[in-house]
Amino acid sequence: MKPKTSQDSAGLMKKCLIGGGLIFVLVGLVRQWPVLGGTYMEFIEGKGYLPLMLGLIMIVLAFSVRLLMGEDDE
Repeated sequence: MKPKTSQDSAGLMKKCLIGGGLIFVLVGLVRQWPVLGGTYMEFIEGKGYLPLMLGLIMIVLAFSVRLLMGEDDE
């Protein structure tokens, strides 16, 4: 069994963030679905707004895992 490297842990963290982010985005979209035809304030005040935004933030963070972990591209 080979020891874990920082590249392996970065890959695992990226997969977890993308997976969790996609789950939160799907939950947010399902909970926001009845409000899609409404106004902007109805969209913001909807029950699925926070999970939707959290999921999008997690997906964006997944693309910058190497930067957050302090690894350089070599």
